[in-house]
Amino acid sequence: MKGGLSETQKKLIQWLEQNNHWFVTTKEIASYLSCTEKEAHSIGFALSLKKWFATLGHNRYILLKSTQQQPPPFIDPLIIGSCLIEPYYFSFNTAASYHKLMPSLPAQVYLVTTAMRNNTDIRDTSYRFIHVTPRKFFGYAPVTIGNTSVNMADKEKTLVDSLEKFKYIGSLAEIICILKNNLETLDVQRLVDYTVLMGSSTLIQRLGYILDHLDVSFDEEFLRSYSLGVLTYFDPFNTFELKPKRDERWNLMINIPDSLFNKEP
Repeated sequence: MKGGLSETQKKLIQWLEQNNHWFVTTKEIASYLSCTEKEAHSIGFALSLKKWFATLGHNRYILLKSTQQQPPPFIDPLIIGSCLIEPYYFSFNTAASYHKLMPSLPAQVYLVTTAMRNNTDIRDTSYRFIHVTPRKFFGYAPVTIGNTSVNMADKEKTLVDSLEKFKYIGSLAEIICILKNNLETLDVQRLVDYTVLMGSSTLIQRLGYILDHLDVSFDEEFLRSYSLGVLTYFDPFNTFELKPKRDERWNLMINIPDSLFNKEP
């Protein structure tokens, strides 16, 4: 063992470096080392334990460091994220940053998926997997990052996802601010349609209340027809520690300040 690597492991890593081949599959390892895929899997797993590889999924790895004592080249976190699970699309903070609804891509990357995988950290970025039912898995399209196609929620689905699970974008106040500042670039009817497709009465009530208070024209009768109208809190965590007051129109206990809806000067 030299530098914690066996001769076979060192040979593999040097081959990857020389060819700028930072992603590698078990099949490629087997081909290069003239071994079985089972043996290649064992080599990849061993290098993962030694923190030279990170496991991406589907028998695929990424090289984390270099034998040349220089950092590996930058790879966009969205490209790495696109290799981690299927099916997936980026949403919440990640998609909001991509669409320039929020500043800069945060260190956490959020992937919506119907599959299951534990959260993981790769190259100083935390990848969070948000599991949803198949019914809620829609509203995304391929976009190009570098030369790679990745699945990204559109603006409206980003906001609908976030309005339902708002802790992954920051807060309800953040969503209201985004809606308030980007109404001209948003398709309001798509927001309404997506909200109905999600099948959540609370989500319908929240969106209806927000659009009303932003003086947005929308098909209120259509949206309301899909609401169960069960009395619920706008902010279940009472973030602002306000005494709630009932909104009869959307049957919500409102515990957020009216000032959130004020237009920016």
